[in-house]
Amino acid sequence: QVFAQPIFSFVETSCRQRWPEVKFVTTDHQITIPFLGGTSFHVNWFRLTWRSAYVAVTTVLAMLLPFFNVILSLIGAASFWPLTVYLPVEMYIARAKFPKFSVSSMCLQALSFICLLVSLVAAAGSVEGLIQSLKTYHPFKNEA
Repeated sequence: QVFAQPIFSFVETSCRQRWPEVKFVTTDHQITIPFLGGTSFHVNWFRLTWRSAYVAVTTVLAMLLPFFNVILSLIGAASFWPLTVYLPVEMYIARAKFPKFSVSSMCLQALSFICLLVSLVAAAGSVEGLIQSLKTYHPFKNEA
C-alpha cells in the first residue's frame, strides 16, 4: 500500500489534468454517517473505483504467481544495500566530515561492503529460487 501511493497520486493527478470537466473524476461527494454525530467524509467515485480496480488486478497477479514471495525477496535484496546501508553510511561520513582514510571511515566502508556481499548472495538465492519455482509452475493449479 505504501509503495502504491505514488502510483495512485500520479494517475489521479493525470486524470484530473486530462479531463477537468468530467465530474466523475473531479467531484468529491460528502457522505454523512448516521448515528456518529453527523460525522461526514468526502468520497471521489473515480478514486474509489480506480484504487479498487488496482487492488483487484494486483491480487489476481499474486494469485497467478504463487512464488510471489521469491519475487519480493529479489526486490528486497536489490534495494537493501543501496537504500538501507550505502546511502546512510555515505551521508553520515560526509556529515561527520571524517578524513578519507580514518579508522571510523574505513570501518563504515567495511560494513557497507559486507552488507553489499550479503545483498548479492541474497539476490543470487532469490534468482535461484525463482528459477526453481518457474520449473514447476502451473497457473491456477492447487498443490494438495
